[in-house]
Amino acid sequence: MKITTSLPRIIIPSCIGVMMCASALASGTAPEYYTDYPSKIENVTAQLRGYINEHPERTTDSMMNHVLDDINNGKIASVKTLASLRKKKLSTEDLYDLCRKSTLVFGKMEHVGYLGKDSAYSNASAVALTPDGICATNFHVISDIVICGAFDYKKQGDRSRFVMDCDGYAYPMLSVIAIDPLNDLALIKVDTRDKKLTPAPLNTAAKQGTKVYCLSNPSGAYFHFTDGMVSNCTRTTDKRSGHTKYIMEVTSDYGVGASGGPIFDEHGNLVALVSSTLSLYANPQQFRNFQMSYKQTVPAFLIRERFSD
Repeated sequence: MKITTSLPRIIIPSCIGVMMCASALASGTAPEYYTDYPSKIENVTAQLRGYINEHPERTTDSMMNHVLDDINNGKIASVKTLASLRKKKLSTEDLYDLCRKSTLVFGKMEHVGYLGKDSAYSNASAVALTPDGICATNFHVISDIVICGAFDYKKQGDRSRFVMDCDGYAYPMLSVIAIDPLNDLALIKVDTRDKKLTPAPLNTAAKQGTKVYCLSNPSGAYFHFTDGMVSNCTRTTDKRSGHTKYIMEVTSDYGVGASGGPIFDEHGNLVALVSSTLSLYANPQQFRNFQMSYKQTVPAFLIRERFSD
């Protein structure tokens, strides 16, 4: 026996109308800390399009053309340009509000051929170090600029790279000023466009057991906040080259898109940058029976070493 039910035709439109009104009311009363970050990213496209029209010489191609000249193997600036160490322990709510101002979304703007227009999107994270535009991220985030520049290779459709703050303001990237590929560190310079960045102070003394917080942008979850602690600090020196790789492991959660994102202590000081994850499996040959993930970061003392006393 087939049972059928039906609703009067007038009820369905009425229900839809009620739901739409309820949705409108809900969105109108939401607290201000519910932020529409996707719309901010969309607005970045308009900002960058206007910027490139005013400064046609400041594109990704121009960065690649002079990237080898811009990279400084020594000191990039005075330590006096860095923010002073914060000493007051903050609540997690205050810590988020403070550190969000120094945390940045890293992205690129490309020309989309089939749409016939430029489009900006995010793919990583970064953090502000000085008010005048020095920022830190991972080497693997900007490695294509360095490699393409070194081999004089042009990337079709790559219009610009940028960082965006929590207010949706875009700062076009001007140059790569320092790199450490072994430790996955890159320092970049952005155009602050008559504004000032909010720099994060450096804590170079964080060790195992230090309470930490990660603030990053994994897969479009902008300004995502997680907590944990420093779980390990290791170093490995290549006997042939003499180069040393330093790793600070943390238990704060993060994922794809968090690369270059800041790791803060309880006072709001930068202790490390997100770098990578390493998954441990009971059956590693077949990547089966996942057990844990090592969260590997770049310790802040490597950043401090790039600034002169």
